[in-house]
Amino acid sequence: MAIAALVVGLSSVPGATFIGLPGLILGITAIILGLSARGRIKRSGGAVGGAGMALAGMIVGACGAVLGGLWAFYLTMLYLAMMQTTPPH
Repeated sequence: MAIAALVVGLSSVPGATFIGLPGLILGITAIILGLSARGRIKRSGGAVGGAGMALAGMIVGACGAVLGGLWAFYLTMLYLAMMQTTPPH
């Protein structure tokens, strides 16, 4: 699960450059996977490794989620501003 958190987290940053929602969704997924992986690693008592990858996935996923959320907010505000300044037909 730690590798999955890292892969999903790394894919959330480029996903944020699109409409913003893929980055937001992938970022939240990476955080959840990272938390789950770190819980399993702690419960195993050190028998299972990958805590660093899980943490890295959570951090990069959080960055992707924030970037995606900001980009989606910006695009929404831009769209609303364009609709208010466009004269009716």
